[in-house]
Amino acid sequence: MWEAANLIFGGHCSTDSFWYFQAWLIGLGRDTFDLVVTDPDNLADVPEVQRLAERPMREWADEWPEWEALSYVAARAFEEATGEEEGIYDAMAGRGHRNQSDPHPTGLSWNSRNPTEVIRRLPCLSRMFSLGASER
Repeated sequence: MWEAANLIFGGHCSTDSFWYFQAWLIGLGRDTFDLVVTDPDNLADVPEVQRLAERPMREWADEWPEWEALSYVAARAFEEATGEEEGIYDAMAGRGHRNQSDPHPTGLSWNSRNPTEVIRRLPCLSRMFSLGASER
């Protein structure tokens, strides 16, 4: 999925960008999330992604596929409930969880800078977005 986001972002999807992208994807609803988790190339069927592909990236402004604010909801709720500022991270660590805001890709690694490999793995998205096309 990270490579699909990277393709949409014109080859510039950082760890932060991917974290916020995941929140955006969750915000699109369970059906969309399940569709994309099954196969990240299914992002090509998501109307919000199709609208992005129709225009240059510099025109996305308010439609950028990320939702950074959603990543703060749990921390704010924890702080309001406990009075501990940023205490959620210690509470998570105490339960054996690490901060997922710096995700690490899992699964088989592949060369995402190789256009042939990107086209093979993400054929539909590759037709919509070019690798490194930040000025589409």
